[in-house]
Amino acid sequence: MLAGSGSVARAYSLAALAVEECGKAVSLVALAVLPKRLRTRAPVGRMLEWHHLKQVGGLLVAAVPIDPPGLAAKLASMPAAQATQILTTLSAPADETDRLKQRGLYVDIDHTGRICEPSEITGAELASQLARARQAAVSAALVLGPAARARLASPPAEVIELASALVTVITQAGKSRTPEAAADIMLNAVNRLRDNMTIKHAQHTPLTPKATRK
Repeated sequence: MLAGSGSVARAYSLAALAVEECGKAVSLVALAVLPKRLRTRAPVGRMLEWHHLKQVGGLLVAAVPIDPPGLAAKLASMPAAQATQILTTLSAPADETDRLKQRGLYVDIDHTGRICEPSEITGAELASQLARARQAAVSAALVLGPAARARLASPPAEVIELASALVTVITQAGKSRTPEAAADIMLNAVNRLRDNMTIKHAQHTPLTPKATRK
């Protein structure tokens, strides 16, 4: 409605916040499925308040929808190069989105001393952000359905592994809150997920018995 009425800047900022809320949903799901021993030590403040991390999470569910078999299962099974390519390209749009979100709400002065105004946000930038918000919202909405609630009550192994990996990586990370740091956290968590699932699969795969000589 804002975009249709010509309020480009406010529409952009709300679309950016929508992506952040979808990213927060990822963190809330992670906290919900964590084993109790990890949940009590989880860095909840960073997970729910760090804007760039929420942006990266929202952009991730826009790029890799949560629909069956689910985000964790898709990330665990996709080729490593593809997963890395997706995750390493999230920092740039997360940075741009956060910067323009602020511009859409405030008149400010940038690091060069130039005055920045909401009116500088373009229609093309708004269209791009609205597309991201739609993709993220459609994906994140799937965690609200009855089937998703049942999965959260008894989550698959890969969901618990991703949640545990995310909390562990955030806990071990430094204090930097840049978009690059947020993207690195998500990439490291996914790499841990993939490594742990590979190890568990190997442990549960029976060895093929050697053929009996005649």
